[in-house]
Formats: sequence, C-alpha cells, structure tokens
Amino acid sequence: MSEQQDALEDLASSDVLVALAWANASAYRRTMEDFDPDTGHDQGWVGSTAHRLFCDRLHRVFSTGRHGVAELSAASEGLDTVAAGLFPGEYEKMPAVVPGEVTWSHLNRSPGWRSGRWRFLLASFVYGESDAIPWSQKSPTKRRVASQAKPEGWLDTHPMLPFDDGDDPSLMAVLQALAEEPEDSELTTLIVAHSVNLDLGLRELYLGRSRLNRGGGEAWYWKHDLLASDFGTPGSGPIPVTPSPRPAPSGVQDAPVRLRRAAREGNDK
Repeated sequence: MSEQQDALEDLASSDVLVALAWANASAYRRTMEDFDPDTGHDQGWVGSTAHRLFCDRLHRVFSTGRHGVAELSAASEGLDTVAAGLFPGEYEKMPAVVPGEVTWSHLNRSPGWRSGRWRFLLASFVYGESDAIPWSQKSPTKRRVASQAKPEGWLDTHPMLPFDDGDDPSLMAVLQALAEEPEDSELTTLIVAHSVNLDLGLRELYLGRSRLNRGGGEAWYWKHDLLASDFGTPGSGPIPVTPSPRPAPSGVQDAPVRLRRAAREGNDK
C-alpha cells in the first residue's frame, strides 16, 4: 500500500478529511460574505482572512485551541461557543470528531494538527497553480516540510538541487535550527493547501506531501483533492451559499453526540 493510500485511509477513518472540507467551506463562506472591495478589501485580505478562519474552524471541529477539552467528562459544556459566529446550519453539518482524536501540533508556530502518525499544516496558493507551488520560496517551515525524506518507493525523476553558499545566511540558520529539532521518526507532515478564485467563486483544497521543487519540477510527491466526489477525481468547490443540515443515513435515528468544552482565553502559539 502506498503512503497516499495509508494517509487517506487513516485520516478518513478519523473523520479528518470531512472535517477539513467542512472547515474550509465555512471559512471561505464567511470570508466571501464579508468581502467588500469598496472598503479596500483585495485578494490579500481574502487570503489572510480565509486562512485565519480556516484555523478557527479546525479548532472548533477538533476541540483544540480555545475550544480545547480538559477532560471528556466536561466536554459537553460550552457548545454554544463552538456554534457562535457560524452561519445557520453550519454547526449542524460540522463533523462530530471525538476530542483527543486530533491534537494541536504546530511546527515552528505554523498552525498544525496531528492524527496518529500524520501531521498537517495549512498553506495557501494561487488558484489554479497547485502543481507549481514554489516550496523553495516559501517560509523556512514549509521548506523543511517539503524537504522530508521522500516516500518509500518514490521514483524521483526531478532530483532536488542542494542549497549553496548563495542562500540567505539568516534563512540557512533557521533551516539548520529546524533540522536539529528532535522529531518523531514515525511522524509524517502533510500540507493542506487551499485557494479561491474571486471571479468564479470557486475553491481548491488539497491534502498532500509537498516536495521541495528547487529549480522547478513537481511540487508534490502526491496530493488528493478534498473537494472531489471520490478519491482521485479532480474537482473544485463553489463557495457554499445556503448551508443546511445533512440528511441522516437511512435507519439512523439519533445524531452523534457532540463533545466540546467551554472556550478558554489565550493564544494558540
């Protein structure tokens, strides 16, 4: 079984994939609802706002950050804080992920979460250019992630170029410090890449293993379209307009119990 299959099966079984899709849809719907070019909002505002709201929605669905759960016995408290600020119907559609199934796991303060042996960080990109994301020009953290050892069995037809003396000394120092940090040998860090086309109102959302494409070449070892109707089928998703509760499967009478806790003050760094 390939690394991609392992990751998708593991993260699907813990409802991480559907949670990512829900959080992204909610974040972009609020962002586009508030978007007003007459007030000075531009593509940069959309990108940064959607990114922050994406993090917020993931904290809600995973019970992390200010929505963290101290203990399961008190997890049902503060459900109103989880739903606060969401559009009507969005909370009802939020996947019921058991607290503790996914944990907060930032990397050098880059927002991240972990489920089992998989950690995932968020990254934005230019719509339509997911296959050409220049990871070598991104932050030191994203460059480090893209520099992980390649997946087992990967046939590399575009070898990565080494760093040379011409690189920014301060950047090289950061990369060296990151490389020296103790790391779980069983942990693989993935990237959740998201984007939007303002004119068409379409989103892109991918989960994958980034590849340091210094000098060009492939940007991913593998990637999966989280907005596809099934595994491996490319697709794009519109900004949700009228969210409504998802119909319950036939024969299921009770919705799953949502376990959340009251919000706490503080930051997530």
